[in-house]
Amino acid sequence: MVDSGGKALACCGAPKRQLQRNRIGGRVPLLRSGAINLFINLPCPLQEVAKGVIGDFVQLYNASHDIPIFSPMLTDVDVSNIDGDLNAARTEDEMPDVLVASGLHTVLSKTFREKFVDSGVYTGLTGEDALCRMPHSQRTLLQANNIGIYAAGFWRMVCDLSITPCVPSPREWTDLVDPLYKNLVTVHGHHGRARITSLLMILKERLGTGAVSQLAENVRHIWHFDDIMKRIDSPYAGRTPFNLLPNAAIVKMPSHKRVAILEFDDGPIISPILMFVKTSRLEECRPVINFLNSMIMRDLLHRGGFVMADEFDWSKPFSYPSWDFLLNGDYELTVSGLDHEFKNSIRQGVFRM
Repeated sequence: MVDSGGKALACCGAPKRQLQRNRIGGRVPLLRSGAINLFINLPCPLQEVAKGVIGDFVQLYNASHDIPIFSPMLTDVDVSNIDGDLNAARTEDEMPDVLVASGLHTVLSKTFREKFVDSGVYTGLTGEDALCRMPHSQRTLLQANNIGIYAAGFWRMVCDLSITPCVPSPREWTDLVDPLYKNLVTVHGHHGRARITSLLMILKERLGTGAVSQLAENVRHIWHFDDIMKRIDSPYAGRTPFNLLPNAAIVKMPSHKRVAILEFDDGPIISPILMFVKTSRLEECRPVINFLNSMIMRDLLHRGGFVMADEFDWSKPFSYPSWDFLLNGDYELTVSGLDHEFKNSIRQGVFRM
């Protein structure tokens, strides 16, 4: 397997080891002894495609190397068990060698950061090209806090042009708390939760107490993004003009849908994917790192509306909570509090289809 530049990523041969396959619902270990252990948690729209692409690389690599790569994502895995193992880990030996995380609830939690990031057990990897593209202040913050940004997705506001709203379009994210937009906003969520954590943190940091409750009062529906896209530009009477969606969904929007992407003055909300590698095993993990930065993975990310960190124009406006806000408290407790405030303020029936 080679990338577009002809660089060899893995060589084919007779397989020496096969990855363990468990039936759905089976308990799969986070780690395998004597392997390069990779844990990668990508956003939902990328998971199945990534599983195939990364699985092909791992199979080819393991066929020609004595030390195999093991990843629980390539099994029929119970993700809740794996998350529990990550949260319960106490020592370096209990952690994967390469950790790629889109769900930040574990890697940014106070306990995890103190044990594995602040201590230097992990090195946060942000590519040199990406660091060069960043403003000095952003680069310094990442390096000082040992944070590695692998890739980024985006959240944007999609306007349903089949509706003529009687209000002006919002111009920035804080506008969404204005009572002007009551019952005019739909956001992504499922399993009884709104999946808009970054927006809630932005509003809390910029506007303070009460902002999250004010947004909740304006939300008419909380639906999965697939259902939002089905109802945009449709006969459904309950659809709303303003719909918050991840770019991974927007890139799959049917071309016949009458929509507009609102370009906010403070830019889209970014959704970073973080990357950490054990400091003691950086060189051993180099083949995995090279593959994760290959054109194969870049193409996969592009198909899902994501870009590598070195492809993002860090000089343009974008919205995200400040690193001070994220790191000066316990991320898990902060998110839990915001979710609780939001859920207590939404009207009954927002999750109903």
